[in-house]
Amino acid sequence: MEDLTPILDRVDKRLSSCSIWLSHAGRLEMVNSAITPITTYAMCTIKLPKGVIEYIDRARKQCLWRGNDPEKKGGNMVAWPVVQQPKEKGGLGVINLKVQNDALLLKQLNKFYNKADIPWVQIVWHRYYRNRVPHATREMGSFWWKHLLRLNELFRTIARCQLGNGASVCFWEDSWGINILSQTYPRLASFAKKEDASVLELMQTVHLDDIFNLPLSEQASRELEELQTQLQELPYDSDAKDKWQPIWGNTYTAKKFYNHVFSIVEAHPVFRVMWKAKCTPRIKFFIWLILVDRLNTKSMLQRRHLNVQDNTLCIMCDLREEETTEHLFFQCPFARNCWNKLHFVWDN
Repeated sequence: MEDLTPILDRVDKRLSSCSIWLSHAGRLEMVNSAITPITTYAMCTIKLPKGVIEYIDRARKQCLWRGNDPEKKGGNMVAWPVVQQPKEKGGLGVINLKVQNDALLLKQLNKFYNKADIPWVQIVWHRYYRNRVPHATREMGSFWWKHLLRLNELFRTIARCQLGNGASVCFWEDSWGINILSQTYPRLASFAKKEDASVLELMQTVHLDDIFNLPLSEQASRELEELQTQLQELPYDSDAKDKWQPIWGNTYTAKKFYNHVFSIVEAHPVFRVMWKAKCTPRIKFFIWLILVDRLNTKSMLQRRHLNVQDNTLCIMCDLREEETTEHLFFQCPFARNCWNKLHFVWDN
């Protein structure tokens, strides 16, 4: 935390006094263009501590919802996880720093597993993993490398190995062209002498007693015959490198990983249409508040225990209806009059 203090100081300096005079749309642009990019360079290299991310998120919330007024408390109109979703997914497109940090660091892990022709990659492989699988070995090296390698589980969920010599793949516990062998052949795997052996190591072994604790049971023997038949059909090149490819294509990019994380989020197509509309950002932000039902109507203020009015009835009409978003914009006679002047009729 102390080493990253200069970054936190730069974030504080960006919260200039002018932000209090900006609209919500202007503050959103300031968060995305002036505050968030400060952390990008650091996130490409190190895993930011949780406390640093929370500090920066507090600053971004302050800028977005309260300007630069340190005396103002609360006032977050929308939950922060919703704000951090992409715009087409119903959010404001504010970068999720934790996800972005992982996305940028996984670029380094992708280079490592593919044994890119980069000095640090060659040094780490030669120094620590000459005859070992990285994710099946105890942690070694600097704090930077330990933090980076801890992302290997995440990397292996979004990447598949195209088998070369098998030096970076566990024979029993990884998926390398066929199903995970410890699950497909559990009886046979229980006799294995080395559970974390690499594909390269076992492919070069000639004698069964070097791999298994003999004698094998009858079920394990049958599974061994099935496995041998399956292995004969797989391409294997002892002179080629393993090739790790992301599940969405041939190349890994931080942007594709970030989009992949939010791909499971479902949102109405109207959000995509709204953000592409040719109107001012201030109007888009206002429409977004309506779509996520977070506009500060009387009923909403009462739900937040911020209502200072005597009642929550609409003052624009005599219908004695509660002032909700739906009533205020679509059911109120005053609103209907306005829509009629624009020659616009809403379906009931």
